[in-house]
Amino acid sequence: MAKVRDILIGVRIEQAQRQRKCRRNTSHTISKGEWCLVVRTNATNDDYSYSRDAAKPMLDEAWAKLKTIYEGLGLLPPGS
Repeated sequence: MAKVRDILIGVRIEQAQRQRKCRRNTSHTISKGEWCLVVRTNATNDDYSYSRDAAKPMLDEAWAKLKTIYEGLGLLPPGS
């Protein structure tokens, strides 16, 4: 069977090795050791960090889009 292609290449979570600022809301501070969402941009190849609070609506919207894709293909999402 062919290898499954990873379509979420530029998205990951990681534990901050130093203090960071949230890209979506600069008043959010990501402390060293805290988990955060990291998104790599294609245009500049930069990594943008997002706090948990800022990541939640982004992940909710992504989940809704994935559900729409599943439904459009007539598939059931995992765990259904």
